[in-house]
Amino acid sequence: MDLQKNNENQTQGMPEPHTEQSHKLSRNKKIAIIATAAIAAIALAVGLYFIFGNKPSEQQQNQQPSEESTGAQSAFMQQYGQGCKEKDVAFTSAPMKLDELSYIRPLGAVADGHVTPTDHVYIGGPNPDAADNSYAVLMPADGTITSVAAMPAQYIGDRSGQQVAPEDHRIVISHSCRYFSIYIHIHKLGDKLTAAVGKLQPNENKQANIELKAGDVVGYIGNSTFDWTPIDTKTTLKGFITPSRYEGEPWKIHTVSPFDLYTGDLKSKLEAKSLRSVAPLGGKIDYDQPGKLIGNWFREGTGGYTGPSGNNGGRYWDGHLSIAPDYIDPASTIVSTGSWAGSAKQFVVKGKADPANISEQNGPVKYELLKLNYEKPNSPRGDMRKPAKGMVPSQNNPVEGTIMVQVMPGEKLKVETFPGKTAGQVSGFTSAAQMYER
Repeated sequence: MDLQKNNENQTQGMPEPHTEQSHKLSRNKKIAIIATAAIAAIALAVGLYFIFGNKPSEQQQNQQPSEESTGAQSAFMQQYGQGCKEKDVAFTSAPMKLDELSYIRPLGAVADGHVTPTDHVYIGGPNPDAADNSYAVLMPADGTITSVAAMPAQYIGDRSGQQVAPEDHRIVISHSCRYFSIYIHIHKLGDKLTAAVGKLQPNENKQANIELKAGDVVGYIGNSTFDWTPIDTKTTLKGFITPSRYEGEPWKIHTVSPFDLYTGDLKSKLEAKSLRSVAPLGGKIDYDQPGKLIGNWFREGTGGYTGPSGNNGGRYWDGHLSIAPDYIDPASTIVSTGSWAGSAKQFVVKGKADPANISEQNGPVKYELLKLNYEKPNSPRGDMRKPAKGMVPSQNNPVEGTIMVQVMPGEKLKVETFPGKTAGQVSGFTSAAQMYER
């Protein structure tokens, strides 16, 4: 949704000058009087404009001159932008010390309950066996910590046996009214944050007002990554056909690559840490194209990211579907669904596929799906605990099943999954097929 300015001044309308005179006045006198009245009216109008029309109200004087003004605020600014400061921002620090920052997984990964391309990068240290809280997480630019929340005590997703860290935090940073950062999975908090919010219980959230400088310590991680969602409120992604479906996570439509925030040598050094080798190095999350298969879809009635959080026992991702390029290797096509035999699953399409070329004219289309795991260059298996540039989804796994899709008029998609079946074993849609939309 576009951000709009609402700072236009309102001018007072002035009555037409009174020109009715006695019929005895001469024509020249009439002209003189009319001219004098007109000049007086113009002068009065200009005076009123400068006195009233160009002077902000007391309330306006106390507000920041943000583009997110009353009546035109984005959903993100309504939730996160209150009290932000209009100022210039320079991103001058890496989010970790450069010698401890091993890799950056770009925007757009899909995994488990992250069914649609993720709106954050993953940043990891060099040692996947490091003790917890070994590496400091830093402020990328000056800013204010506005919120610190403890994550739930239980893992959110469909994977079984997933562990939760003893400390796990979500932190919102306001750099200005334009730039924000969201850090997730920060374990131990930095000293300034701990002094301000203390120890939080799972799901507890505290508002804060903690000023930090670029390079200051926000918190710590160890053998795990942390998430960074960089937000530019002046940027609205164009690859979501229905932006309102994302209002439950309003930062999504303003998410940008972290590399877009940096300049010069530091930008180049951070880009070199990306696992992606082709542009955009920071990844991409918005792939929708009108009338095409590519992009995000939501089962009818589930509401996208605006549906009830308790849908299917809290499994909000159950109705989500994404068919898009892989976040590291865009030559591979990934099918990510929230409902594959009752669980969220991610697959790579067998062989080559281009969902951007599939439209209503193609009719039903079948894709055989392989388990999604990554291979390193010259290696049969890739360890995502030690990821490396050049990793690609493996085409060496057996077929896990088939998905049949058909693009329908009006941004609708007919979908049916066939776990355990090859494409040759699927003759057409059955009564189990469901409709998706976007």
